[in-house]
Amino acid sequence: MSKIKLTDYVTEFLQRKGIHDFFGYQGTMIAHLVDSIEHNPNTRSHSSYNEQGAAFAACGYAQAKDACACAYATSGPGAVNLLSGVADAYFDSLPIIFITGQLNTYEYSGINGLRQQGFQEIDIVSMAKPVTKYAVQIREPQDIIRELNLAWQIANTGRKGPVLIDLPMNVQRGEVCDPVYDMEFPEEETETAVYGQKNSGNGAAFYRKAVDKADSADADVAAEDILCKLRKARRPVFMIGHGAAGSAEKNLVRIAREHHIPVITSVLARSVLSWDDPLNCGCIGGAYGHRYANMIANAKSDLLVCFGISLCTRQIGTKVHEFAKNAEIVRVDIDPYNLQREIHEGGKDEKCFCVSAEEVAEKLLADEKEIGSYGEWLSVCQRIRKELTQVDDATPERYPNRMIAYLSGQLGDTGAVAVDVGQHMVWSYQSFHNKQNQKLLFSGGHGAMGYALPAAIGAYYATGKPVACICGDGAFQMNIQELQWVKRENIPVKMIVMNNEALGMIRHLQRDYFDCVFADTSDGSGFSSCAFADVAKAYGIPSKRIQREEVEDASGEFLEQNGPGLLEIMLENGTYAYPKTCLGEPIHNQQPYIPKQIFDELMEI
Repeated sequence: MSKIKLTDYVTEFLQRKGIHDFFGYQGTMIAHLVDSIEHNPNTRSHSSYNEQGAAFAACGYAQAKDACACAYATSGPGAVNLLSGVADAYFDSLPIIFITGQLNTYEYSGINGLRQQGFQEIDIVSMAKPVTKYAVQIREPQDIIRELNLAWQIANTGRKGPVLIDLPMNVQRGEVCDPVYDMEFPEEETETAVYGQKNSGNGAAFYRKAVDKADSADADVAAEDILCKLRKARRPVFMIGHGAAGSAEKNLVRIAREHHIPVITSVLARSVLSWDDPLNCGCIGGAYGHRYANMIANAKSDLLVCFGISLCTRQIGTKVHEFAKNAEIVRVDIDPYNLQREIHEGGKDEKCFCVSAEEVAEKLLADEKEIGSYGEWLSVCQRIRKELTQVDDATPERYPNRMIAYLSGQLGDTGAVAVDVGQHMVWSYQSFHNKQNQKLLFSGGHGAMGYALPAAIGAYYATGKPVACICGDGAFQMNIQELQWVKRENIPVKMIVMNNEALGMIRHLQRDYFDCVFADTSDGSGFSSCAFADVAKAYGIPSKRIQREEVEDASGEFLEQNGPGLLEIMLENGTYAYPKTCLGEPIHNQQPYIPKQIFDELMEI
């Protein structure tokens, strides 16, 4: 009988699965795990300065690598600090193993209703359950074999997502007999674990009921239906979301390229295609999507084939039943609950398949000879993109977009660019000229300010290439302490802070709906920003502050330097993000409005 210390087993297990970089913050009740990571010659621990930073670093790692990541924290406040990153991973389908330390099991009193069992004790499992696929506390060392294998499979199959394992300190130092590293579980068992957690024990039965509401869970049937509709369509579009990440998106792009099918993406799937790819018809968005993507999808196409994209109101607008009402919609999604979002009223001209995009893409690729060519339609889409881009480029208020377009050229050698949440996020997904295989990373569903800097750090360890992050002054201050992480490990991350000395997106809202009362969003009204370049210098990081009109003359040489660097760009206080859909308008008619002649011409072609 072989024996191994529990935390050595956990470290060895994850290392064998391909995880060599662990993100976290040391503490008494996680010290055994950190010691095991330190002693394993194939693993490395990277310490953040707030556990939220570690969690977001794991998110950036998982996004950039399309692989599982790991983050850890001690008990109590350390574990709670992870939760924003846990939620980010859950909503954006990122496979991450979160490990928390916990009070020794023998310190539990057994008294029901006791507010706290001991110092820094908290029921992190109950807190994490709503934003994990699976969360469990280990009470007996031998249980870790089943639970870790199960958690790994749950995180990395189906709709991927985070799991959390809570390890009491005495369990961490316990021994495991005859360790197993490749245990597999039937689908029914993982479904019961995942959906039982969400639905009070109904488990797989509840999940299966949701699946049955979709038309089929068979990839062959889905592929055949799509092929049939493609044969009849004149103006099809592939809509690709993050649920098609990996081999699915690669096969779908290959099919689209061969048959000249336009491609529209979600924000999270924004870098599926390079900026200048002739298939690239933009990013859908109910409020701030590309004009041309919104027009093509909402008003011009006769068939939308949707792979792993939720079609939530953030993407298609609040008037859901008005979206693409003249087009057929086929939806392929592994999450049956997403498919319960009814787009067309009564489900008219809408077909849903609860099956993975990967399986369907493989079937379509095998039968792609049955798909026609849509070159003439693609040319129409390219004209729409060109003319509406010219409309936007002529809008004076969009100078930050032009700035982003220029800066993207200076950041062309980066493997990944993490973008925070705010106006700069809109400017970036609208106008960053990403190259092929250069990933743009976003906090999508959770929309967490403070995401970008630690996510960029995680992306560096995932890619081994220089990285960048783009932030606003509000967002950057959320995790500004991670500048010390950058300095300590000399991480080659270029940090762009677009400083308008305001919470610009909320300020825009206040202008339109609150009579220009800029409460808590502007300097002098409850909000202010620091001198970021000076702060970076205090951390020992090269930095530079420039005015917006100096970007083209003063940024290039600074951004070309090796190693980390922070570029602070001062903008006007009253910046705005355009185009923007006004409440109640169709998403293809955004402000500032398209000149009527151009609009009418494009709607006619």
